[in-house]
Amino acid sequence: MLALIYLALAIALGDLVCRRFYRFVSVPHRYAGAILVGILLSTWFTYLTGLAFAHTAEPLLWADLLFFVAAAAAIFWLSRKSPKVQMIEPRAPGRAVCDWITLGALFIVVCVLLIGTLYVNKQGRIRVSEMEATDFAPQSALAQSFALGHNFPPEHPYYAGQSYHHEFLFYFQAGNLEFLGLNLAWSVDMLSVLGLTSMLALVMALGELLFNSRVVGRVGAALFFFPGSLAFIPFLRSQGAETWTQIAFVNQRHLPSAIGVFLLVLIFLVDRYWQRRSQIQASATKEPNTETTDQGQQKAASLASLLTTAKNALESSASFIFSGVLLGALPLWNAPVFIAAAAVLLFLVILFPYRSQIVVLGITALVVALPQLLFLRSGETGPRQQPLFYWGDVVANPTVTKVIDYIGVAFAAKWPLIILALILVSWFQRRFFLALCSLFILMFCMQLGTGTLASHTFLNIWLVMANLFAAYGLWWLWKLKTVPILGPLAATTVAASVVAGGIIDLFPIRNSSYVEVNYEKDDLVRWIGKNTKPKDVFLTDRFLSHPVLLAGRRIFLGSHDSLAEFDFAKREPIYRQMFESKNPRWVFELLKENSIDYVAFDDGVRHGELIRNPNEQIYSRYFQKVYTDMENRYRKLVIYKVPDSLPPSVANVDLSEPPVTCFEGGHGTGKGQFNNPHGLALDTAGNIFVADTDNGRIEKFSPNGIFITSIGSVDPNGVAIDRAGNIYVAEIGSKHRVQKLGPDGAFITEWAPGLYGPRKIAIGPDDSIYVVDSGHNRIVKFNPDGQVLASWGSEGSGDGQFKGLSSVAVDPGSNRVYVADAMNSRIQVFDSDGKFLAKWSVPEWGQSHGYEDLAIDSQRGRLYASSAHMNSILVFDLQGNRLGTLAPMPPNKLEGPSALALANDKLFVLNTASARVSVISLQNR
Repeated sequence: MLALIYLALAIALGDLVCRRFYRFVSVPHRYAGAILVGILLSTWFTYLTGLAFAHTAEPLLWADLLFFVAAAAAIFWLSRKSPKVQMIEPRAPGRAVCDWITLGALFIVVCVLLIGTLYVNKQGRIRVSEMEATDFAPQSALAQSFALGHNFPPEHPYYAGQSYHHEFLFYFQAGNLEFLGLNLAWSVDMLSVLGLTSMLALVMALGELLFNSRVVGRVGAALFFFPGSLAFIPFLRSQGAETWTQIAFVNQRHLPSAIGVFLLVLIFLVDRYWQRRSQIQASATKEPNTETTDQGQQKAASLASLLTTAKNALESSASFIFSGVLLGALPLWNAPVFIAAAAVLLFLVILFPYRSQIVVLGITALVVALPQLLFLRSGETGPRQQPLFYWGDVVANPTVTKVIDYIGVAFAAKWPLIILALILVSWFQRRFFLALCSLFILMFCMQLGTGTLASHTFLNIWLVMANLFAAYGLWWLWKLKTVPILGPLAATTVAASVVAGGIIDLFPIRNSSYVEVNYEKDDLVRWIGKNTKPKDVFLTDRFLSHPVLLAGRRIFLGSHDSLAEFDFAKREPIYRQMFESKNPRWVFELLKENSIDYVAFDDGVRHGELIRNPNEQIYSRYFQKVYTDMENRYRKLVIYKVPDSLPPSVANVDLSEPPVTCFEGGHGTGKGQFNNPHGLALDTAGNIFVADTDNGRIEKFSPNGIFITSIGSVDPNGVAIDRAGNIYVAEIGSKHRVQKLGPDGAFITEWAPGLYGPRKIAIGPDDSIYVVDSGHNRIVKFNPDGQVLASWGSEGSGDGQFKGLSSVAVDPGSNRVYVADAMNSRIQVFDSDGKFLAKWSVPEWGQSHGYEDLAIDSQRGRLYASSAHMNSILVFDLQGNRLGTLAPMPPNKLEGPSALALANDKLFVLNTASARVSVISLQNR
C-alpha cells in the first residue's frame, strides 16, 4: 500500500510540475509526462536523501519518510499556485475515444509482454522468462541490495567494495518499491509497464503534433511491436540480417522510461516551433495600424509590449531549462538515451530556430549530467581497446555497402514507407528526420562502451520515432484515391509483411521456458535476513543468482555473466588464496583486508574447476560454523563466520604438504606440481616461471628450482618476463587476453584487442611484445603499454600465412621474428614489422597438440625447436640449416617437451607429459 501511495504522490507531483512548463497535445500526453517526470524526480530525491542518510542503519526508511513529507508539501504548495492546464489548440481532427481505445490496446499488449515474462505464480515464486533470466539475475541482486541490504553509496552486489559505475536508478527505485511493500516482480513490472505505456502515449502525441494526424500517431505507436525486419526469410537471414526484437525492451526495462523523457522534450520543441511559425504567419497577415495616437499612448503601448515580450521570454527560457534538467537526470537511469538526446539536439541547433534556447537547454543538461558521466566513465577497467571514433562498432569489417545492407535488411519492410513519407512531407519534417539520423553516426562510427549494447540502443531509439514516418507513408497509401484499389492494396500488403515479421519475433518470447526464483519463502534467504547484517559480505562460489544475493547481501566475487567484471583480474587471485591457502592466519588476514564477514562452502567450491585444492579444513578448525545445509537443498552448503580475531596460539605457518622443486614436479595441485603446463620463462635473476595451465596459476621457482610463490591466472598458456621483471601472461581459455603483472604478481593491466586464443608471448630487444593469436592465425605486436603496433597473418599455407601456429621467438641480435607454423610443418621468418623474409621445413611437425615452441640462442647462432610428439629438441642455425638434436644427460629424459627457455648456457625444457622442468647444458655442445 505504501508503494502505491509513493507512486501516486510522485505522479501527482510530476503533473503539477509539468503543467508549469509544457502544453499538452492530449490528456494521455499529460498523464504520460506526469508519470515519467514524477518517477524520475522522485527517484533522484529518494536516492540522494538515502545517500545523505548512509551513516544510519536504515537510510531508505529515512529517505522515504522525507519524500512523503516533501512530496505532500510540494503538492499542497504547487496546487495553490497551479496554472491552468494548457492544451495545444487546435487539435488534429479525430475522436478522443479512438485514442483511448488504441492506448488501452497498447497497454494490454505491454502487460502481456512485460508481466507475462516476469510474474509471481500461485506458489509465491517469481517466474522469469529464460530469455530474460541472465539479465534479471544481476538486476534483481542490485534491487535486493537496496530493498533488503544497505547499499549506500552503491556497490556492485557481485564485487563488494567496488563502487557501482553503471546505470542503477531504475533498479534502485524497484528496490525502494519492494521496501515499501511490493514484491520484487511487481516492483519491476509496475515501473516497466508505466514506462513503456507512457512512452507509447508520447509517440502518439508526437505523431499527432508532427504530422497533424491522430491516425499517424496511433499507427506509429502500434508499429513499435512490429519492427519490420524480414530476417525471418531464410535468404535474408543468410545475408547476416539481425532482427530487432521486443526482447530488447523486455531485458532493458529501464530503457522505455528514458526514451519517454526524451520524447517529452522533443514534443515540447516541436510545439515551440509550431508556435513560432504561427506567430510569424499572424504578424505577416496583420494589417498595420494607421490611426494616429498621441505620444503618451505610443510609449505606454511600447512599454506594455516590451514587458509582455520579456515575460514570455523568461517563461520560455524556464521551460527550456526544465527540459535540460530532465535530460540531464538521465545518465544514471540510461546513459545511451542521454547521449542520443545530445546528438539529436546538436543537429536541431543547426537545423531549427530557437538556437539560443536549445543551447541553454543543452548547457543545462550537460551541467546536470556531467558529474554522472564522469562517475560512469570512472568505472571503466583497463584501457579502451578501440578509439572513441571507431568505424564498425556494430558491423564487423565494415564498408558503406555492409552498413546500408545492415540497416536495409533490419527494417526492410518499413523503408519503402519511410522513403515515401520523406518525399511527401514538408521540409520541417525532413529536418526532424535528419536530426534523428544523427543516431546512425553514434551507432556505426563511435564506440561508447565495451560492447555493442549501447550502439543497438541508439538503433532502438531511432526506430521508435522513425515508426511515425512509416505510419505516415502507410496512411497516405491507404487514402490514395488516384487508383481507387491500388493504394489500400499496397498499404495492406506492406502492413501484412510488417505485422508478420513482428509476430514471428514474438514467438521466441512466447515459447521461451521459465526459470523459477523462490526468495520470499526460501529458508536460507530468511536465515540470512535474520542472522546477518544488511552490509555483510560473503565469500561464496561465483554465483549469478543465489539466496545470498536475493537476501540483499553482497559477495566478494561474482559470476562472469554479471553486468560487468570490474576488477575481476585483481580479485580472482585473492579469491583463490582465501579458498586454497593452508595458512590460517594468512587466510584470516585476507578475509579482514577484504571486509568479508561470512565464508560459504558448497559443492561448487569443493568440486569446481577454479578452486583446485580447497582449504575447508582450515575454516572448520578455526572458524565458527553458523549454518549447515542438512537437507542438501543448497549443494551441501556450510557457512562459517569470520571472527573478530584469531587466538594468538594460531601460528602463521602453512599447514599443507611441503613443496617439491620444479625439476621434480609431478601431476597435482600442490606447490611445485603441475596440471597440463604449457608456458615457461626466466627472468634476469634466473627465476623460473611455469604456466600451470589447468591449475590456473603461474608458479615461480628460484634458479635452483625451489618453490617461491604462485600467481593466480585463468587458463595461462604463454608467459614472458621483460627486463624490468614485469610478467606477461597469455590466457587462452575463456578470457582471450594478455595480462601484464608486476614483478610481485600484482595486476597492472590487460589487453584484449580482438584476440582469440592467445597462446605464446615473446619480447623483442626493443621491449616490443609479440603475441601468438592462434584463433586468428596471426601475430600481434604491442608496445609495453598495450598499443597495437602491427599484426600479420591469416589462415593458409602461403608465405605469411599460418595454420595452427603455436609459438613466436625474437632474435635479440637482428630483431628478426621466428614463428612456429606447426600444422604447415615449417618455421617462417619475418622482420619486426611482419615482412616475410624466409621459411624452412620441419617435417617432424604437423600433428595436433604438439605445443611446439622456439628459443633463439643469438650467441651461438642457433634456434631450438620442440614438439610434444618428440623426445628431443631440434637444433637449427638461424638460416634454417639442420644441425642436429639435443637431449639431457641420462638418466634424465624428455617426456613431451613443449615450452623452451634459455639462460646461462642452459636450455630449460617443460615436459608436458611428466609435468616437470628439465635442464640441458649447452656448454661444449
